[in-house]
Amino acid sequence: MDYLNGVKRNISGVEITCDAHEGDAVTHFIEEADKSPESLVAMSSHGRSGITRLLMGSITDKVLHHTKNAMLIFREHRDGDPEPDTKLETIIVPLDGSPTAEQVLPHVAALALALNLKVTLLRAAATAEHFSGVTGVHQINGISGLHFQNFETMTQAAGNQASEYITEQENSLRRQGIASVDHKIIPGSAANVIVDVALETPDNLVAMTTHGHSGPGRWTLGSVTDRVVRHSGDPVLVIRTS
Repeated sequence: MDYLNGVKRNISGVEITCDAHEGDAVTHFIEEADKSPESLVAMSSHGRSGITRLLMGSITDKVLHHTKNAMLIFREHRDGDPEPDTKLETIIVPLDGSPTAEQVLPHVAALALALNLKVTLLRAAATAEHFSGVTGVHQINGISGLHFQNFETMTQAAGNQASEYITEQENSLRRQGIASVDHKIIPGSAANVIVDVALETPDNLVAMTTHGHSGPGRWTLGSVTDRVVRHSGDPVLVIRTS
């Protein structure tokens, strides 16, 4: 409690209460979050090891997989890194075309309006190689080669559909009063696309749901979320979907 009260004294402008428990950290974090389903759990992705400290990486991972609450996860701060600040300019929003992934949008709209942030909608586009990998058919002479040409046609159709979809979502956010909205459609695997864009975009927050639907042009957001949290280097807002 002495430690928590010391942290409290360094934060001004918000109401803060402190509590301490003995026992398993993950269990207590989840129990406290369950008492208030509308609360946000905010944690760092790692802490320092030692007798009086916890290995926060594994604890954050367990809370992420078990809590029903929204989570805001910050990257670890290592010795030699610049001191982190709270400057945010852009919210990166991965979408896969599913209603499940879209459940993050009301939260994004609220944050963007409250903090005057830009919004970048992001879609990972399927490639001919993706369709080839899903079916196991590769480009060779004869019939299989014809199949690969069909994959290229499917890829173009999927790209057109993705463009129409994400433009519709962009216009919807504009109608809600968000002035700065753009979108990116980038070929590649979802996790790689999200992490690459996050690393290239300064002062950003990635906002996404925990899972989506599988299939061509879509991804399983549970595993993708794990990779984004671990590798993007930026804060990640994770919304648990029903």
